Amino acid sequence: MVETASLKQGITMPKLLLMLAEVIAIALLAVVSSSHFGLADGGRLTAAYLVAYLVPRAVLTRAKGTSLTAVVILLALSVFLMAISYVNLLEWTSVDGYSLEVPNVKNDARTYYKWALHHYDGRVGPQKIAFPGFPMMILALWRLLGVSVIWPQAMNIMFTLTAVVITGMTTRRLLINRCSLGPSALLACGMALNCLLSFYLLSGISILKEGPLFLAIAIIGYSLASMSAADEERQHLWRDIIMFILACGIIALVRTTFLYFIALGVIIMALPHWRRDWVMALAMLAIVAATMLIGNHFAYYSFDQHSRIVQGGLGMQKVYVDEAYNRHLRTLIGYYFLYSTWHKVLMLPVTMGLQFVIPFPWLNYGDDSIIFNEILRLNYGWYLVGGISLFYYLFMGWKRHDGMGLWPWWPAASFMIIAYLMAGSVVRYVLPFEPLFIPVVLFVLCKLVDGNHRKAFKRWSIFFVITLATTLLVCLELQHTTISRMLHTLPLAHYLKEYFLYL
Repeated sequence: MVETASLKQGITMPKLLLMLAEVIAIALLAVVSSSHFGLADGGRLTAAYLVAYLVPRAVLTRAKGTSLTAVVILLALSVFLMAISYVNLLEWTSVDGYSLEVPNVKNDARTYYKWALHHYDGRVGPQKIAFPGFPMMILALWRLLGVSVIWPQAMNIMFTLTAVVITGMTTRRLLINRCSLGPSALLACGMALNCLLSFYLLSGISILKEGPLFLAIAIIGYSLASMSAADEERQHLWRDIIMFILACGIIALVRTTFLYFIALGVIIMALPHWRRDWVMALAMLAIVAATMLIGNHFAYYSFDQHSRIVQGGLGMQKVYVDEAYNRHLRTLIGYYFLYSTWHKVLMLPVTMGLQFVIPFPWLNYGDDSIIFNEILRLNYGWYLVGGISLFYYLFMGWKRHDGMGLWPWWPAASFMIIAYLMAGSVVRYVLPFEPLFIPVVLFVLCKLVDGNHRKAFKRWSIFFVITLATTLLVCLELQHTTISRMLHTLPLAHYLKEYFLYL
């Protein structure tokens, strides 16, 4: 509480040091960016990154339970993500013929960028994309500020940082009366745990639709948490509805199909107190339906396509399993998308396991950006979050006196459904739901601190670490077997040594 008060009262020494650190960070960015890109573009980049920090900083300042600790976490994460983004800018513009206006972005990012360029001035041909929301945001920024990769990159940094702040707010809202930690500690711990999700964070700051999607799902989580929170947290329900409308609108444009998961979340969260929450739940479901119709109007996908995704088929088998880079996945799950519904249900332990461990925490050969991919694949933070969450579902969640209501079952159900639909092969689809497990993790940790479940947790931790390490080593050997055949089969000991160097 002392830290919280220090933010709202006079300039204390810790707050002064924090402000000094912020000024130094932005000054260094201005100097470095100007030396690389010139005064004009360096100034634009500095201003864009500053806004990307100040927006989540403002949200955090107004949040209940805010503290200097939480702001320090936000500042440290901002510096880290902006440094990675800056390195990406250098790589995108280092090739002859490329610049901040026309960067050397690849894969889906290139398609989004070209879509925006086509609609801006027609300099490139039309591009076919499933959901136009993200490139429409890029186009809107360019109409205001001119063509540059700086603007969408800074926008996604802002979205991702704000999502981290809202994750902390959701954690506080859900656990304020469920564990012994105070509001400041809950908010800061929620943000700190989110910082461990490297794949989530770096996907969010890429030139992809993950940035706005992450923010929208975080807002939805905060809004729905009001149904499971203490009574004092329910005094701003209409504000939650407004936030819910905004988030559903974003999802409708950037990935319409995710609105099904939002409807699922509304239904699950309304069940415990349906007499109290049925009006709010019906309003939210109506919002989901309306925004889905709007999103479907703009999307390349139709409702028939949604049905075909659920049914699977040969087309999905070719895209998600039969590609050359998925040869080991094909060996493991076979013709998954041609199986019956019950066959797929029975394979859920396998597909959910695949979805849990990928991306593997080592580099793929031929990665373009070594620094980016090394950090991207430091997946141990997710293993920690996921492993503790699994303990909750196995040993606590089904016990009335040990649970935290129905909240944990929404991200769990979403995780399971995505594994069922995509055979666990597209981890990017489950990333928006990973932070929703953070309140579950912190709830378990609070129970452990209070002296509950310690023996069971120790046994589970040993089992989980051994199982995970064995799985990763087997997968590492499978990956290197193909390469070693090309290199006349190198010994396993060499790869084990290489793997432990990455640890």
